Amino acid sequence: MVNTRSSTSQSQEDVPNVETLAQQLSAIASKLNTIDSLAADVASLKVQTRKSASIWQEEEEDIDNTGWPRNPPRRPYTKMVFPRFEGGDPRGWILKAEKYFCYYQTLDEHKVDIVAMYLEGDALDLFSWINRERTLLYWGELVKALQEIMGLIRQTGSIQEYRQEFAKRSSGATDWPDHCLLGVFMNGLKEELKSDVRIHKPRTVYKAMSLAMEFEQKVSSNRGHKSQWSNLSRSNTIQTGSARDVPYQ
Repeated sequence: MVNTRSSTSQSQEDVPNVETLAQQLSAIASKLNTIDSLAADVASLKVQTRKSASIWQEEEEDIDNTGWPRNPPRRPYTKMVFPRFEGGDPRGWILKAEKYFCYYQTLDEHKVDIVAMYLEGDALDLFSWINRERTLLYWGELVKALQEIMGLIRQTGSIQEYRQEFAKRSSGATDWPDHCLLGVFMNGLKEELKSDVRIHKPRTVYKAMSLAMEFEQKVSSNRGHKSQWSNLSRSNTIQTGSARDVPYQ
């Protein structure tokens, strides 16, 4: 009997009580929660690292060896149409073209290629001739050439005065093609003569000058007739009025 009691007492001592088990389970649960929290933090760091690496790679692709952006930043745009140019005073067209380039942040080395697709008529002929004489790489060079040629001279007085001034200024342009000189002369005419001369499609500057002088004489003659008719009508009106004022005798 003594041995049995001793064995029972020893086995009771070896079995842990409920409180001890609860404490151990609580400690294990706390450690598991800590591990889960650490795992979530690690996953979040991985996501952030991937995003940072992707952004850095994109920035590296957009930056060349000099440290400058290779491509301009992109943002949504309202579509704009590049202006066409056929000849005449280039100032308004140049302003519109520069606004277009600014809006789309066009690189300078691409501007001339874009412009070439929107030139027509005399302007296209002049561009082709200029480009054969010297390669135009930049927009500023083309603007200067167009201003020098298309804005060469404007008629402000008579055709005779315009013809003399045109001959003086164009004498230095010995290499210009005839059709280019013709285009410059036509663009410089007054609007009241330009349309009449253009209808006859002159092929040389000399023919255009002759037509312009002929139409100028007609315009002057018509104005003279209108002036005489106006004076005659005014005189008749005055005489009629005077006759009405004479009392009946």
